[in-house]
Amino acid sequence: MIKTFTGPMHSGKTENMLDVYNGIYNKDCIKVFKPLKDTRDFCLMKSKTYDQEVPAIGIDRFEEILEHIDEKTRTIFLDEVQLMDGNLSVLSYLSIAEDMDIYLGGLNMTSEQDPFLLMPQVLAISDKVENIPASCYDCGREATLTYYEGEKSDAIKVGDEGYFPLCARCLVKRRGRDKIKKLMLSKRVKENTSE
Repeated sequence: MIKTFTGPMHSGKTENMLDVYNGIYNKDCIKVFKPLKDTRDFCLMKSKTYDQEVPAIGIDRFEEILEHIDEKTRTIFLDEVQLMDGNLSVLSYLSIAEDMDIYLGGLNMTSEQDPFLLMPQVLAISDKVENIPASCYDCGREATLTYYEGEKSDAIKVGDEGYFPLCARCLVKRRGRDKIKKLMLSKRVKENTSE
C-alpha cells in the first residue's frame, strides 16, 4: 500500500506522517528516508508543529532505498518525495512484490501553480491520497495553493522562507489576475503545441 500526504506549504503533511509513525508500535520494522536535496532539516523527519524529530536516511535516488531495507522492513516513510530522482517504480515494486506499507509526503504544486516535478506520477501510483489544505496566510480560509513572495533565481527554491499558503482569492489579490493568466495559460499553450 502506498499512501501519499500532499498539499501546499505548511499544510501538515509531515505532521500526518508522524501521526502514522507514532501509531506503529514496532519501530524496528520502519525505515525513514529524506532526500539530500532538502537541506532544511538535514536527515530528519520533522514537523514545525511537533517537537519530535525522527532520524532519516539521506538519499538522492529511489534505487538507494533498496540498499537500506532488510528482512525486518515492513514500513517505509519518505518525506519531501517531490525532490527525489531515479526510478519511481521502486516504490511500486516494494509495495506490491514485497508487501510493504509506504507513506510519502510531498508538495503537489509549485508556487507557480504547476505540478511539482514527479508528483503527478507519485499520485498515480498511490493507493491512497490525502490532499491536506493549509490555512490561508492572509484570510484564514482553507488554502490549497502555495505562493512565493519575491523573485526566485531557480524554478525550485528549497526552504520555507518566502513561501505562504493562500486560498485562490488571496492568491489573485497578491499576484494579480493578469499576471496569473499570463503565468498559467501561456505556459500551457506552449507545452501543448510543441510536438
